[in-house]
Amino acid sequence: MSEPITLTLRRQRTFDPAPELEELLESGRSLHPLRFRGGEVGWLVTGYREARALLNDSRFTLRPWPPLLTEDPTKHAAYVEMMDRTGLIAGEMLAMDPPEHTRLRRVLAPRFSTNAIKELAPAVEEVVGRCLGEMEAAGRPADLVERFATPIPERMHCVLLGVPETDIPMLEKIGETISDQELSIEEVTRATGEFRDYLQEVVARKRAEPGDDLMTHIIATGELTDDEILGLLVLLFIAGVDTTASMLATGTFALLCHADQLALLRADPTLVDATVEELMRYLTVFNIGTLTRTATEDVEIDGGTIRAGDLVSVSLLGANRDGERFEHPDELDVHRGGKGQIGFGHGVHVCLGQHLARLEMRVALTRLLERFPDLRVAVPTDEVPLSGEGALTFAVEALPVTW
Repeated sequence: MSEPITLTLRRQRTFDPAPELEELLESGRSLHPLRFRGGEVGWLVTGYREARALLNDSRFTLRPWPPLLTEDPTKHAAYVEMMDRTGLIAGEMLAMDPPEHTRLRRVLAPRFSTNAIKELAPAVEEVVGRCLGEMEAAGRPADLVERFATPIPERMHCVLLGVPETDIPMLEKIGETISDQELSIEEVTRATGEFRDYLQEVVARKRAEPGDDLMTHIIATGELTDDEILGLLVLLFIAGVDTTASMLATGTFALLCHADQLALLRADPTLVDATVEELMRYLTVFNIGTLTRTATEDVEIDGGTIRAGDLVSVSLLGANRDGERFEHPDELDVHRGGKGQIGFGHGVHVCLGQHLARLEMRVALTRLLERFPDLRVAVPTDEVPLSGEGALTFAVEALPVTW
């Protein structure tokens, strides 16, 4: 094994991978020794074909719940212990293998099918229209992250789950708590306990007054224990908000920085589906990709051997920038359509909410460009702040725009 690398997550040329990842992509290899932030040595997979194969390979497990690339192992262990002690880990699908994962996913699947998501289209149109109206009324310049990208998925989560928008601060608080790696485990435990209390109150309300929403559906199936319901709701309240917000803000920024591609979309709005897929490929806002997995037996990949017990992480960004799969991978090309991109993951753990995320992005981008035909960045593009080292989601932290 060659000397393991430590991979930074900071993208130094706006949309391009970090230099260390670019070097790996140029090496022609797909399997690389990796030193995790906690000091463990494992592997990083960057090739498209190998990434898809690994993500669909039952020889790689999420049990025990391994660390993310940027987490302190001691803090990670304390977090897992806290989730187990509170019972919330019972519904944490991202830490499960089949058949446990399959059972929980099957409960949710009817509400995330293509047809079920189509029925949410009027709600998405209403939410997007309201956000754009509020942004226009507030005047220019406006922060597209604050006024547009963040409130759309937050408000749609309220629609999906059947909670009032007045509960959004609670969603924001738990999301920020779990993603903020500077917080102590005591702070995370306290905030998680408050969120668990909130969820118990909401579940009790839903049992007393059922609605036509995802939370009512989960409860009504009768297939899950109370701990599984609460643990699943923790995931559902958080998953898809930051990533969709990032795609909306960073995707808009990418289009505004690529005037030729923006002009193509403006001239032919039917390109929006292809544009969304290409932005998913080009940006791949999951900085590393998925939860790290552990090999349960020796596995041969790209001429190397991953031993049983080894940690392996997949770079979805690396896979989506693989020149063997995508011609001129570092170019944004809306006509390409990003066909085959794996920004939503792959295999049994592919993002359950991908159809909703696509719908939100299609409607939001279309209506944004219709409403503001002269939309442009209000500051020099190199002054737009990007997420820094340690951020698991690549994003613009603020995007001042005018029109």
